[in-house]
Formats: sequence, C-alpha cells, structure tokens
Amino acid sequence: MDTVKWILGLLLVGAALRFGLAYTTDDLKDDERYRYVEIARNLRAGEGFSIKGSPTAQVMPLWPLALSRLPSWVKPNYLAAALSTLAIALAFWLAHKLGGFRLALAVGALMAFDLDQARLGARILTEPLFTVLLLTFGLLWVARRLLPAALVLGLATLTRPEAFLIPLAFALFIRNFKSIAVLACGVLIALAPWAWRNWQTFHEFIPFTTTGGITAHAGMNEEEARLPFRKKGDGQAAKYPHATDMAMEGSERRWDKEYLARAVTFAREHPGEALKLTAAKLVRLWTPLQRKGTSAVFAIATLLALWALLRRVRFVVPLVGPLLLVMTFVGAAFLAIPRYRAPYHPFLFLLAGAALVRREKMEE
Repeated sequence: MDTVKWILGLLLVGAALRFGLAYTTDDLKDDERYRYVEIARNLRAGEGFSIKGSPTAQVMPLWPLALSRLPSWVKPNYLAAALSTLAIALAFWLAHKLGGFRLALAVGALMAFDLDQARLGARILTEPLFTVLLLTFGLLWVARRLLPAALVLGLATLTRPEAFLIPLAFALFIRNFKSIAVLACGVLIALAPWAWRNWQTFHEFIPFTTTGGITAHAGMNEEEARLPFRKKGDGQAAKYPHATDMAMEGSERRWDKEYLARAVTFAREHPGEALKLTAAKLVRLWTPLQRKGTSAVFAIATLLALWALLRRVRFVVPLVGPLLLVMTFVGAAFLAIPRYRAPYHPFLFLLAGAALVRREKMEE
C-alpha cells in the first residue's frame, strides 16, 4: 500500500510539472512546427509523409504517425506530457524489479523532479515517446520476454535512429548470440517498410533520416571549435537550410551528404580540435559541468552515478551499461544536448539511485 501511495504522489508531482508547462507553452520551435506537426496534419489529411506537399524523410515516422491519430482539438504537447508522466511510473517499476522499493523511490523522485524531462514533456518532440519505449524495452528485457522486447526495440528505432545501436551495445556486455540476433531482427524488420518507402520516394537507400549528416556536422565543425569550452557541443554555431526549404526543393538528401562530408573532413584535417570537441561533449554527459538551463537533478545524478561506477555497482541483468554506452556514443558523435540524452536519464538515475541506497549489488 505504501508503494502505491508513493508512486501516486510522484506521478502527481511529475504530471503537475509537465502539464503545467505544456499548458503555458504555446510557441512551437521550427522542428516541432514543420517536422512534426505539419507532417502529422498531412498524414491525417491523406497527403502522406510530407512537408508543404513535398515528400520528406527528415524524421523517423512513428512520432508523426502517433500525433496524426490525435483528435484535432487535442494539443499535441499534452500527449508528450502524458507520455513523460508515464515514464515516471515505468522507471519506478523497472527500478523496483532491479533493486527493490528504496531504489524505485530514488529513481522515481529523480524522474519526477528532473526539469529536462519536464521541459521535453511540454514540447512536441520525439523524446517522451522514445523514453517510454526504452523503459518498456527495459522491463521486457529484465523479465526475459525476448520477442516482445525486440518488437518494442523496433518501435523505438522508428522513433529515434540510435536505437539501431542497442543490439550492438548489448553484444559488448553479453555473449548470448541468440538474444542479440532476435533484437537485431526486431530492429531490421521494423526499419524495412520505412527504408522501402524511402527507396520508392527518393531512389536511394535511406534506412533512417536525411538529417543524420547535418546533425553530425552540428557537433563537429570549425565554428563550434572556436566557441569557449562550456559552449562546445551545443550545435548552435553552424547554420543550415530551413527544414521546409530542403523538403520543397527536394534537396534534403544532398544537403545531408554534403554536411556529413564537411564534418568528416574537419575531423580529419583538425584532429586536435575534433578531440577537444569530443572531450567537451563527454564532460557535458558525465560531469556536473552543464550548460545554462540544464536540470540540476541531472547534474547531481551524474556525480552519484560516477560514485556508483567507482564502487562497481552491477545489475544482475545487463541493461544500464549498454544503454548508457549508446547515450555516450550519441552525445560524443553528434550532440550532448539535454534533448538527446534525456531518454537515457532513467538508466543513469538507476546508477545514481544505487549509490543513494548503498547497495553493492542490485538483484533482479
């Protein structure tokens, strides 16, 4: 009974933060307006996955599809707030399975008060859905329900492309080839219809999006290298063609290839600067040295997580390590901004919570 009271209290606090911010957040950023809301509107109208009448592959398909199913009178960011609130309950449940009530309470509280999570719960972005899918995958994986876990991982890959890396990350932690193969099949089967649609539309093999190269360049370019250390890794220095212009001109694939080539060329020609940029991103991911506006909860949790790692805290079922490895890769190779790392916060909070409850070994 106490467990129910605590989780209901945490959900109430988390929901109040998220729905309060969603209610007061009316202005939409360009990514939300053109890459999500408009695509969802066009899907609802039967115009397909498009921007301003032009086909696009700038984002993965699941989130716009989910938004397109909302009644027209529902604000899309309310769906994001509901998903972000659901993530608190899922994180609590996962922590309870891995380490008991005290760990669950610590993780649930960190999730409820994490302002990075709350802010994203007021925005129309992929992170709330991706967080829910990662946590659902984690629960199924811990319960050793392999086929449903692979299915959910496939859905996660249709939300954000880095989920494609998760089977590879698990392969570094476990030696069960069958499990890794099942996870990889779930990802590949989910991607197949999207890749086929893109081949039919663009006559090129595009398994993910036409913005991966642009994002890589955002975190690896000459302008970013000139910024002070605490501003590196934000991806704010470089300027790109507008999302709508790229779609309407049919040039998004060309721009993406060009910016990826620029990022690779810069890293090859300036390896020292590239290492500095990568180091700055890793600092943002794994130390309390954060950018302005970052949640203090996450900053403190990184210290607790590092303490848990130093104490060699281990979970019986490998889950936290592989997912935090993916977070680290995405942050170092692309951007270490709060938006990109937020879906992995519950798993970093599991480490932080393990340090708080002083458990040397977490049991399933």
